[in-house]
Amino acid sequence: MDTSHLILHKTPRSAAVDDRNIIIRGEGVYVWDRGGNRYLDLDSGVTRPVHVGHGREDLARAVYDQIIKLSYFTPCGYANEPALELSGVLTTIAPRGINNFVFECSGSEAVESAMKLAKQHFVCRGEEARYKVISRKGAYHGVNGLGLRALGTMNPMRQLMEPLTPGGLFAESPYCYRCPYRMSYPACELHCAREVERLVEFEKPESISAFIGEPIQQGFGVAVPPDGYWPAIQKICRDHGILMIMDEVICGFGRTGRMFGTEHFDVSPDMITMAKGISSGCVPLSAVGCTDEVLAPVDIFNHLHTYGNHPVACAAGIKNIQILREERMVENAEQTGRYFLDGLKALETRPTVGEARGKGLWLALDMTLDKRTRSPFPEENLAGIVSRAKQKGIIMKFMGSALEFAPPLIITRQDIDGALAVIDECVAEEEKVLGFRS
Repeated sequence: MDTSHLILHKTPRSAAVDDRNIIIRGEGVYVWDRGGNRYLDLDSGVTRPVHVGHGREDLARAVYDQIIKLSYFTPCGYANEPALELSGVLTTIAPRGINNFVFECSGSEAVESAMKLAKQHFVCRGEEARYKVISRKGAYHGVNGLGLRALGTMNPMRQLMEPLTPGGLFAESPYCYRCPYRMSYPACELHCAREVERLVEFEKPESISAFIGEPIQQGFGVAVPPDGYWPAIQKICRDHGILMIMDEVICGFGRTGRMFGTEHFDVSPDMITMAKGISSGCVPLSAVGCTDEVLAPVDIFNHLHTYGNHPVACAAGIKNIQILREERMVENAEQTGRYFLDGLKALETRPTVGEARGKGLWLALDMTLDKRTRSPFPEENLAGIVSRAKQKGIIMKFMGSALEFAPPLIITRQDIDGALAVIDECVAEEEKVLGFRS
């Protein structure tokens, strides 16, 4: 099969496309390439959406049934039954107060829509000057126009597309393992949160519409914020009339051992964005949820995506959430995730493993060349570990200086035991390349 006509995302054109990176089938926690090799999928399709596992016939049936009944109708001026039903289902599981929803196709579109809704909220209140959005260094909020404005990673996507819409502001992240202020929690007294207050005061509160953040941050590899961080951010937003948007694109739908990552931090966001696990990746689907207070001044949400509120995608979302609940996958993510994290923590005795961390079935090993200085692990050596793992039958990835693990929520302890042995072996082999003694 000729692959020369297909453009891959974030992949060098010179990269070889052969049977080993053409995936043709998936079942449960495994996928197969065109050469017949089987892999344990430790990152749920690499971008982490496949929560309920690959090859679910019940999900496929829900999609088929809806296509036969109604495959499409516009989201402008018309509703459809699956979109109405899914919005009702989400009202029962979303963080408290979030009870209005609009459906999109991707996490990037959800972030874009959330920022548009935030801006329109303030325009309708007569506060047109509120156009700035605070994000954090290390953040990932998609690659659409307004989302790029909040993209805080070192990824070149934002820089390539500059100049962008003005108004993007960046605060430091609560990345405690490599604190940008060289402080330690709790002696730091949440300095990173207090600096957000200083940023708001410097920029003038009346110019800021929203603060957007992932409950747990992916850019550094599953960076879980310390206790008190999110309540402090919420207080700053409340004090200055700024909307707090939780980006639940990765954390939502059980990934962290709760239905939403927000639930770990005792806060009530004004808006949330969702994607990935909302449909387990079987069809494109994302959503924005907001409180009554956010929506109250907005008579018309001036926005349109052709595939918004899509009936087939929403039917998949309804069935997916039913599966998550009936098969208790959120609870499995919490329990099996603790087991997986314990196994990863045992690897902290290795000379290059700095910290094992995470929540539920979203976990990471932050790697370092020096445990005293916590110097970052070279990207080429992280890629070496990932490549070795693939050769041994495991697909995984790295973010920042960390190896990242986000398997389907159906993974078993037996699968984890096998994965841990391979991870340990691959790290040991890469340490030898770097001259470390085990």
